Amino acid sequence: MSSMSHHDQITQGHAVMLSVLQSRTMRLNAALTFWKNDDIIQLISYILRTDDDSLLVDILPFLTQRLAENEKHKHAVTLGVCVDLLPVIERLLKKKYEDYVVVSLDFIRTIVKTWYRELSNMKNSRNYQSLNASLNLPPVYSSLLSLHDLIQRLANKSGPVATKAKVVHEMLNHLK
Repeated sequence: MSSMSHHDQITQGHAVMLSVLQSRTMRLNAALTFWKNDDIIQLISYILRTDDDSLLVDILPFLTQRLAENEKHKHAVTLGVCVDLLPVIERLLKKKYEDYVVVSLDFIRTIVKTWYRELSNMKNSRNYQSLNASLNLPPVYSSLLSLHDLIQRLANKSGPVATKAKVVHEMLNHLK
């Protein structure tokens, strides 16, 4: 009898794990469909609707690469996409998982690098409309600056997180 209940527990555990993996595969396949269709806006919308941090962490390196290669892809990752993602990125920076923090820092670094000139002009301009810039630039600028203290705390840690956080922190200091 005891071995039967042990068998049932193992079987039940497998069923739960199988369900989790099937759900994960389904979400990744849906995200892959948007990616293959080069529909970044729908991809971001889907990721935000699922509210699945692990899905975003899986996709974020690809978005970071696409952002770094923006000229080839005609700004597929826009400032509007960044406005949508930065609140989630902030949440990821507070997670205990190093991978979550590292990919988030890489994304922030790439945002600053991609739009450095425009973001730098924001600090010197009282009226952003005179910059003839995207309406999404001020919210991105504000969101980035609001991350300053959090990134500074990460820079005080050790390991790969601290190394990346120090670079991002220095970049944000130049925008203040």
